[in-house]
Amino acid sequence: MLFINYKFCLLFFFLNLTHFQSLSRELSDTIFHNVEKGETLFSISKKYNLSIGDLKKWNNLKNNDLSVNQKIIILSELSNIKSELIEKTYEEKFPGILKEEGFASSIEEPMESTKYLALHKSAKVGTILFVRNQMNDLKVMVRVIGKLPDTGSNQKIVIRLSKIAFSKLDPIDPIIPVELSYLEN
Repeated sequence: MLFINYKFCLLFFFLNLTHFQSLSRELSDTIFHNVEKGETLFSISKKYNLSIGDLKKWNNLKNNDLSVNQKIIILSELSNIKSELIEKTYEEKFPGILKEEGFASSIEEPMESTKYLALHKSAKVGTILFVRNQMNDLKVMVRVIGKLPDTGSNQKIVIRLSKIAFSKLDPIDPIIPVELSYLEN
């Protein structure tokens, strides 16, 4: 009986040892980022050309809060392979769909509108855009009604939304990071 327990313990030890070796190999292929003062998930995602959703998933983050000197997983061999597969699959499945990232704000309207409208820098009038708030993943669909004027207040903004459409994205600031998807005309 003692011999059987000994074999079981030895087997358990070797199974855990191989798991630990594979885990340490995966961690050695991982790149970390040390969060500095003033950095946000959005700024880190832009720096490494990643999505906020991936950063949150890889780091098991429930919200967008970061602290100074926090270590954030940027890239591991496993996550890199998954990201490459997702990008290729998306391109193959949806040819002609444009994706664009930037900042959004609301249109200064004299009267409140109940329609989901937008001003965009380059999309044609009538184009339907899917707008996703990168901070909370809320989405809204809007129709382009005109070109966004090239003025100083619009310098960093890609799209302006009607107040009702902007409020559907549950913004915490007057300017938010967004991802746009729309069909190429």
